Amino acid sequence: MDGKLLRIVRSIKMNFAKYIAEQFAKPTGNGGVLSTFFMNRLNQKQYKCVMNNICCPQNGKVLDIGFGNGYLIGRFARQNIGDFYGIEISGDMLKAGVKRNNKFVNQGKLHLSKGTALDIPFENSFFDSVYTVNTVYFWSDLDKGLSEVSRVLKRNGIFINAFYSKQWLDKIKYTQYGFNKYIKEELENALIHNGFKIYKTVEIKENMSYCIISQKA
Repeated sequence: MDGKLLRIVRSIKMNFAKYIAEQFAKPTGNGGVLSTFFMNRLNQKQYKCVMNNICCPQNGKVLDIGFGNGYLIGRFARQNIGDFYGIEISGDMLKAGVKRNNKFVNQGKLHLSKGTALDIPFENSFFDSVYTVNTVYFWSDLDKGLSEVSRVLKRNGIFINAFYSKQWLDKIKYTQYGFNKYIKEELENALIHNGFKIYKTVEIKENMSYCIISQKA
């Protein structure tokens, strides 16, 4: 392979990796449909951990940050254990989430809207629990995001953050584009710095996937 062709191949590979990274950050169009389909299957153990540790009192309110195509939040809505709210940066995923969970949206059990972790469109002390799965890599300001989570949580409210470790993400080509990667200690320290107490950290898969359950102090 001559030098010019090699550069073309490398450019194609790089652009494809960037495209995949963009779809994980903000799923859009057909690429968004495929990426969220893949994520729903890859993240099953993380979803299970969130479901096992969520705290939702009678008539409580829970927020999902970055609900994607609405898969996990729809599972919660079917359990009828409280009022679930979701914010999503992608307009295409907002439409997908509403379509997937149209029954619960119409019944007023599920409330989906656009929004980001850095600008959560709800009043102070509104939620009993907040959770997010694999969105923290795309927060441009970790402290601001955690401050916003703290703001909308009630006193002693629970925040659950499920994520893949920096060690594992570093092995994946596309994560070099637009991903802020963390080891669990970095996220634990950031939570403490922003007024949370660490309740427990679950190692879902060794050195790969974690779920930090914390409480607003």
